[in-house]
Amino acid sequence: MNFEAIPKLSIINVEKLRLRCYIGFIDWEKVNLQDVVISYSFKYNARLASQNDDVAFAVNYKSLNKQIIALIENKKFNLIEHVAELIFDSIKSFSPEIQDVEVKVEKPYALRFADNVLVKISSNDRYNTAMITLGSNINADENFNKALTLIQQIGYIVQRTKFITTKALKFEQQPDFLNAAILIMTKKSLFELNLELKQIETILGRIKDKENKNAPREIDIDITTFNNFIIDKDINELPFLQDFIKELQPNILAD
Repeated sequence: MNFEAIPKLSIINVEKLRLRCYIGFIDWEKVNLQDVVISYSFKYNARLASQNDDVAFAVNYKSLNKQIIALIENKKFNLIEHVAELIFDSIKSFSPEIQDVEVKVEKPYALRFADNVLVKISSNDRYNTAMITLGSNINADENFNKALTLIQQIGYIVQRTKFITTKALKFEQQPDFLNAAILIMTKKSLFELNLELKQIETILGRIKDKENKNAPREIDIDITTFNNFIIDKDINELPFLQDFIKELQPNILAD
């Protein structure tokens, strides 16, 4: 394991962001703008940002905050639950590095005799969605079955492609590969999920050839997408990866 790749998580907190919007099941023409108070937090790997003192390596929470303001300020909503969901989705879709998101939306004096009504959303109560691809050209059927059994311990497999056979593209002097993709729901963060998958590769006997990274292998397990972000850098070099995305998550390539 490359210990320099282990994340140093930092928590970003934004507290009491006060915005005004129209909210409630009411006649919009007869209502004034109302206050909503928004607080949110998230974690991200700040190793490079803290080492380099450079915003280019950080999650730019100033830009994120502007995005949330544009999303809510002066807009019309019926429920603060919907407002909280919009903010939560906005934060999650800002960067694949973001994890452990919490959002609170307060509506002061929304109820008689009550100071406040508050809606809270936490990543602890939500699932991440990931498309994982598998490849093998050493005892492929056996290793696929073992890998799928182990993956079920870290997430729910909700859909999968058929197993297909492909020619080796980058190092052709080896047997054909068996490939497939699965769509899973998991509570693991991107880093945690990747670490678990690499452990499964090791358990199933994969030893990476330092001289030829495209050598035959017992199993290769990669995260292709995570929460609608394309993660795999080989997406343009391996045509079957795009076919898998089109089958399991067609909205990603459509965007």
